Amino acid sequence: MPGLIDLHVHLCWNGSADPADVNRREGEELTLLRMARHARDTLERGITTVRDVGSIADLSLVLDRAIRAGVVPGPRLVACGRTLVMTGGHDPFWGVFCDGPWAGVAGVRGQAYRGARVIKVAATGGVYGRAEGEEVGTSELGLEELRAICAEAHRLGLRVASHALGRNGIDNSIAAGCDTIEHGIFASDEALHRMTDEGRFLTPTLFIYRHIAEGAGPDYAKRKAIACADQHPRTVARARAMGVAITAGSDAGSCGAPHPALFAELRDLVARGGFAPLQAIEAATATNARALGLEGEIGTLVPGRQADLLVVDGDPARDIAALERPWAVMQTGHWVFGARRPN
Repeated sequence: MPGLIDLHVHLCWNGSADPADVNRREGEELTLLRMARHARDTLERGITTVRDVGSIADLSLVLDRAIRAGVVPGPRLVACGRTLVMTGGHDPFWGVFCDGPWAGVAGVRGQAYRGARVIKVAATGGVYGRAEGEEVGTSELGLEELRAICAEAHRLGLRVASHALGRNGIDNSIAAGCDTIEHGIFASDEALHRMTDEGRFLTPTLFIYRHIAEGAGPDYAKRKAIACADQHPRTVARARAMGVAITAGSDAGSCGAPHPALFAELRDLVARGGFAPLQAIEAATATNARALGLEGEIGTLVPGRQADLLVVDGDPARDIAALERPWAVMQTGHWVFGARRPN
């Protein structure tokens, strides 16, 4: 089968109960070394491409260069580095503060200059990241700021991923032209219809909010996650019924979600999202490739495309857990894992 794609990871986080605190204590050098280990582990489990949507000090961009240069093994890495947020916005520890449209344009140009291959924005507050000062439903970057960011990113050939949980922030993200909506928990029917009509993608990250609601993170995050976890599968069901393209992203590295966490997300898409196993696999391969704009290179087994392959022990179209038993992994035509590598 094609190599898997995880559309939402944070390689700088380690999946502990409070990964942002770990970053603060260990320093950038140790964080970068640990990120290389996470990348290797991810690749050896059959996830041959990931989109990293937030890292401190642009370390994911450094890791991207190292992987492409062959210095360290890892999946194909589509990374944003730091994210564009309002002053004091969601996850400020890796934010580029952008107040006003021209600051947003400068933020896009700065990240593009540093090597970003996607732009990430925070349109609302979030569940984890700050104990005080943000709530899920609060809009952060405004419509005009988001419009300026999207216009400049698209001019430079970059797609925009929007962290958006609350209704107003989701509406603003879609109106501004963001390509993927991350989480999207409280999306309205109108927003979902527009996503379908305009070809936007929803990356729900179902698993992580349930996991935090069950106690995987700090108490303040658990409080906010409980309300999200109840609504989340309902939104996914509505989105599927309206024809929204749903991708697979795990939020790997977040609270209680060590790398790789994509398998937990796929299990939740089946158990809570109403997906058949084969539909979940399609989300993690062909649909994710389309969301990245890489459908001509990865995500399907077609002659002439990148030979990113995963061989598993079992039939994942019948049992999604078979994906967790890799037999061999190939990336760009080279076997990178497997005790019994084929000739």
